[in-house]
Amino acid sequence: MLWLLLFFVLVASCVTAAEDVTRHHEYLDEDEKFVLLWSYDEDEIEFETQVQTRGWLGLGLSPNGGMPGSDIVIGWVKDGQAYLTDRHATENSLPPEDESQDWELLSGYENDTHTVLRFKRKLQTCDVRDRVINKDTVRLVWAWNDEDPVEGSGPSGPRYHGTNRGTRSTMLLRTDVPETTLPDNVLTHDLTMSNFIIPAKQTTYWCQIVELPRLDRKHHLVMISPKVTPGNEGMVHHMDFYLCYKPQNMTGLPPDHNGHDCADPNMPTDWNDCFMGGMLAAWAIGGLNFTMPEHVGYPIGEDGGIGYVMMQLHYDNPQQKEGVVDHSGITIHYTPELREYDAGILQTSGSFSPLLVVPPGLPDYLVESYCEPECLNAFLEELGQPIHVFADVLHGHLLSAKMRTRLIRNGVELPEIARDDNYDFNLQLTRVLKEEVTIHQGDIIMTECVYDSSNRNSVTYGGLSTAEEMCQSFLYYYPRTNMTVCSSTAHPMNTLSFMGVEGIDNWNFFDGLNISIMSPHEMANMSYVDVVDGMAWNITTARQFNEHQLKGTYVSGCMGQPATTVDWMSLTRERHLPDPEGGPPTVDKCIDRTTGGSVGIHHDYPITIFVFVTYALAIFSSKLI
Repeated sequence: MLWLLLFFVLVASCVTAAEDVTRHHEYLDEDEKFVLLWSYDEDEIEFETQVQTRGWLGLGLSPNGGMPGSDIVIGWVKDGQAYLTDRHATENSLPPEDESQDWELLSGYENDTHTVLRFKRKLQTCDVRDRVINKDTVRLVWAWNDEDPVEGSGPSGPRYHGTNRGTRSTMLLRTDVPETTLPDNVLTHDLTMSNFIIPAKQTTYWCQIVELPRLDRKHHLVMISPKVTPGNEGMVHHMDFYLCYKPQNMTGLPPDHNGHDCADPNMPTDWNDCFMGGMLAAWAIGGLNFTMPEHVGYPIGEDGGIGYVMMQLHYDNPQQKEGVVDHSGITIHYTPELREYDAGILQTSGSFSPLLVVPPGLPDYLVESYCEPECLNAFLEELGQPIHVFADVLHGHLLSAKMRTRLIRNGVELPEIARDDNYDFNLQLTRVLKEEVTIHQGDIIMTECVYDSSNRNSVTYGGLSTAEEMCQSFLYYYPRTNMTVCSSTAHPMNTLSFMGVEGIDNWNFFDGLNISIMSPHEMANMSYVDVVDGMAWNITTARQFNEHQLKGTYVSGCMGQPATTVDWMSLTRERHLPDPEGGPPTVDKCIDRTTGGSVGIHHDYPITIFVFVTYALAIFSSKLI
């Protein structure tokens, strides 16, 4: 009986591991010939590659999508025997094998069409030739050839992959909302463009009003699915959806109105009210389905009758293609079965106007912004309780290299809400938090971006186009407050004083670029942009400007929904950036990087099984003696 029990314990452990590797999966190529499946725990990650080839295959972790600097594994199956080699690339050629072979082959086989390999590795190997696997975005490089290496794993190595290669960004250590079966009473409704012809220009922000499902009472939105028109994936950059809080008075409604350029002065003025109604959903390039936690739903249909949403779609058309028809949007899944809490989305950000200045030539230009503490306190006091963040979307543009959402309490830095030190403009997933983060009155939320402008020759300003920059964080939280936006930016004089401006006319948070330079006299007729563009930028002045701005004055404010009792327009403030005490210490798990030793955190169940097996064998052996 003991042997039988031991057998079932071992089988159960193996089955659990085998099933778990399929927890995440993606097609790495457009033709769906290279499938990657994986799972992970706190110490290691396990992969399974399923590739349409009977030759070799390669998978790498790249710093930027190229070969040099990549941590690569190459494997194949020959005469029923699986092979795997750990390699590192220093140039665009066959990567040499590592002295320390840290990838462990678990199994492999091939059939008439495919080669399947399963292998694993520690997240941190402490080998300088291996890349650490963490929660950052990672660029996967992949390749295959239809023939095995000439001499097994010998010096001839794999043949050239030819055109069977590519790169794809993903987040390997992402947290997903646990999959649950949606209730039988879940309904769906599409919020999409109506065969819109994308303008033949590089950047378009198009606003269109679409109708929500007609509901006679409050429902909860529980899942959002993107619907991007096939063939337009590279042009539909991101989509925002805002609730219009005065539907009975709206003008320019569908189906008679096809929308407006969001920057068009002729856009109906009442459409601007939708920005105050709260954000319903946000999606960006690379985003997948998003499911709310089981205890949370986003409220729709609260007032009954007809409801409308303003869609704001960002199209990126650098080749200025003509006649491209688009009907992208999202599908919302909603239910009359209300959950415990109403969800909300809070945008914390810096400026996305030319008040955001990124000088050229720096790989690590730092921009900070914060949510005005008096705004947060006022809206939380109105709510009467703290809020709990369960997901975050970090949003920047082409120069964005690193982003994070910080949290400060009582002057002390707490663990970040979200962080990505390898940010990719082309992958902007909703990051579900492993544990919810509670935000109390008195807390400070900061949004931080690091920009790489080393390949730019002129200033990059904040703005709506892809070539301009943003630094935004969208926090998904509950219970919902009446606050929709909380932001700050460097005061214009903070910027202009570095260039020699001595004084400007009265200016406030809502004046935007309406800045009148008063002194010195020779600058009196210059615009803000003229002064900044006139600066003789080099690496030294850019770094000095960065330091100057971070130490200067910032101006902050917020926006609220019409239903709020908070007088948010009176809460604009001028202050310096928060300067918290140091955050939680970082733990270096590597004892000796030359030997590859590491101090890792392991799951308990393998140890438990090992102890049980050892104990069982000891008992069984004693019975035989």
